Amino acid sequence: MILSALSFAALSSDTVLSRPGANVTLPCLEGELENTTLVHWRLNGQNISLPRGGQMSEQSSLFLPSVLFNDSGWYSCHAGDSVLRFVRLTVEEPPEVPYLTCYRRSFAKDILCEWKPSRQLSARTKAKLWVGKGLMGGNRTEQPCRYYSRSQKFSCRITMTHQDEDIALRVTMCVVNAAGATTSEDKYLMTGSLVKPDPPENVRVTPVEKAPRKLRVTWRYPSSWGSKMYQLRFQLRYRADILQTYLEVELPLETTFYVIHDALQNLPHRVQVRAHEEFNYGTWSEWSRESTGTPWTEPPEAEMTSSVPKIPDYDFVTPDMPATPESPVDPGKPNVGVAVAVDLHSCLIPAVTVILALALVVGIVLRGKVRSLPALTNSGDYGICRIEFKTVDFAFKDVVSKTALSNSFGSLLSSGFPLSSSPPPDSYRLALQRRVLVDSPRILEGSP
Repeated sequence: MILSALSFAALSSDTVLSRPGANVTLPCLEGELENTTLVHWRLNGQNISLPRGGQMSEQSSLFLPSVLFNDSGWYSCHAGDSVLRFVRLTVEEPPEVPYLTCYRRSFAKDILCEWKPSRQLSARTKAKLWVGKGLMGGNRTEQPCRYYSRSQKFSCRITMTHQDEDIALRVTMCVVNAAGATTSEDKYLMTGSLVKPDPPENVRVTPVEKAPRKLRVTWRYPSSWGSKMYQLRFQLRYRADILQTYLEVELPLETTFYVIHDALQNLPHRVQVRAHEEFNYGTWSEWSRESTGTPWTEPPEAEMTSSVPKIPDYDFVTPDMPATPESPVDPGKPNVGVAVAVDLHSCLIPAVTVILALALVVGIVLRGKVRSLPALTNSGDYGICRIEFKTVDFAFKDVVSKTALSNSFGSLLSSGFPLSSSPPPDSYRLALQRRVLVDSPRILEGSP
């Protein structure tokens, strides 16, 4: 049944105020429901069940134990299609006296005044800030405040200009709800002393290569600072994970990095940085979030590899092995060989040593024997080169010595000496009319 406005006006309406957690009884009309068999209640026009232990009394009153903020609203008592009574329940408690904290993130930012209640407030609680400029705080203006459920605090903004860099303010907060109202004490402020930067950002801790006791820390200005006219100075603190006490370091103006020189080896360290206005206006920022880093450690030694290229092992021919094109056997020489695989790496160093020693000996011998050859003369019809004092037979038994001498003789002929058109007799021997320089002791052994 829909009741008219006149019918509502004739109904009795009451307001019940209760603190959160209290037990509440909402009465219906008494003495008029003796013959009524059906009574029910509604909240804000909707039928309600009786949760959390709610129940109907003998007089059809509604009992609500331990009420909460969301139990607030309009309750109506119904008998059949008739509305017997409206009761407004307000679950609220008077607000506490607010305590203000005011700050500004830089001289380029507005002032923020905040209050965080010590207990939960209902959504119906409102706050306002009254602001007066100057020592007397006259001509006060009202600034709205907003409640942030995430941080659970009220925040009020005071708009500032460049001319308000360091002036006096008088501020007062007023808080009101259905259960009452209260105000804070007047607070007198100097805007210059309210500067409180945000913590530095992007704090990073990195190791220094080949320095097991150093850590490099870098950071950036807070993005909210926004002022290019004013700079920040910073303070850094750090500790190893196994320690509880921080070491603090004051840094020069505008420094945005620092190298820790006394870090503990192989241990992670925790580092924080905070900021302050360069001329000591206001207060320090909060410490940045902890950043961690571990000093440089020498990597594990890698398996050393030889710089000498791997040479395949060779099998030497033994007397019982057949001759192949790759390994011919000289019938004039004895077959000497060992059927073993030789690792060239194991004999490389001794071989090099022997070669160097032989080169040294040969150099010493040649140094004592080398002489300058005089100019050769041309003699006879056959253009035979005569060399004095020594006759050498070409029938050398040593192949290497024969080859060496042939090369020497060929070089003499190619230097321009004329030869006869007919070859000399086979029995002709070259008369060595000049002194022969012999480069090898083995040539001397083969000479007559």
